[in-house]
Order: sequence, then C-alpha cells, then structure tokens
Amino acid sequence: MNQSPTATDTPDTEHDGLRRRLMAGGLAAAALGVLGSRTASAAPNELSAREMELLRFAQLLELTARDLYDAATAAGAPGPLWEAMSEQHEAYAQAIASITGLSATGRNDAVYDAQVDGFRTDSVLAAHALESAAAATHTELLAHITQAHAAEVIASIVSSESRHCVVLADVAGLGTNLDINLINSADPLELP
Repeated sequence: MNQSPTATDTPDTEHDGLRRRLMAGGLAAAALGVLGSRTASAAPNELSAREMELLRFAQLLELTARDLYDAATAAGAPGPLWEAMSEQHEAYAQAIASITGLSATGRNDAVYDAQVDGFRTDSVLAAHALESAAAATHTELLAHITQAHAAEVIASIVSSESRHCVVLADVAGLGTNLDINLINSADPLELP
C-alpha cells in the first residue's frame, strides 16, 4: 500500500542532494522510455474515446488535488506551499483541457471525500500519499495513451508530482530518506 513518511523515520544527511539527482534522472529516463517506445498513430492529433475518458479522469484527479490543498489551507496548513501546490494542480488540469477541449471544472468526489480529513488534520502526510498515488496513477495511464502530445503532458505531470513527493518528504523532515524518495509504493487509483 502507500509508503508515507512517519515521525519514526530518520533522515540520512549523507545522501542529501543525491536523492534529487537520482529521482530526476530516473523519472526522465522512464518518461523517455515510455514515449520512445510508442508507435505513431495515423492521426497524431486525434484522441480516441478511451483516451478522452482517461484524460478526463486524470484532469479530475488534478482538480481534486487542487481542492484538497485548498481545504488544507483553509484548515490552517502553511499557506505559501499549499497555495503553490494548488496552483500547480490547477495548471495541470488546464494543460489537459488544452489537449482535450474539456473544461477544467469538477473533481473526483470519491477521492476528495476519502482524503479531505487527512488534508485538514495531517496535511503533509496526506499530501505525500496523494502525490504518490497520483504519480502512480498517471504512470499507469501513460500505457493507454497513444497521442504523443497527450503522453508528453501526462509524463510531465508525473515528473512534477514525483518532485512534490520529495518536497513534502523534506517538509516532514524525511528529505534524505532514500526509500521514501526513490520508491513509490503507492497503489494507482483504478482507471475507469
């Protein structure tokens, strides 16, 4: 299940900086591997009905993350960081809207309802768990997207959400814990 930072984990200062380089390099290599192995579709700018459904699912997940960060801010979480996270997820939803033509409105109420209490009470750990699950979900979703630009956007979202995990682990005092920062053991959400 999800591996979230806990207060009993101790940071290992010897590997500070290394984890960020490894995370960035590994994610870039994974994204290039996924994108590089794709075959071009006959109409590269057209999305199938299935791709539209999956991209709407991804978009709603991003809007849900935005709303969860807003709920954490309203409950007293550190404003500037949470506001930045909220704005980034809004931007990801808008990026998906630019590909699909779908309005960036709504959210996944089931995910929101399951996560909102954690965001209001222990927002750092809840946010880390959400970002981990979102990165895992979008990584799984990539296997179903054949339109190159859509795949590039989703891959960039995965990279950003993985970086969010590193920042959140650092805020929790676990920034040098290599297991938390390099291994995403979160289960992806079930795709529609």
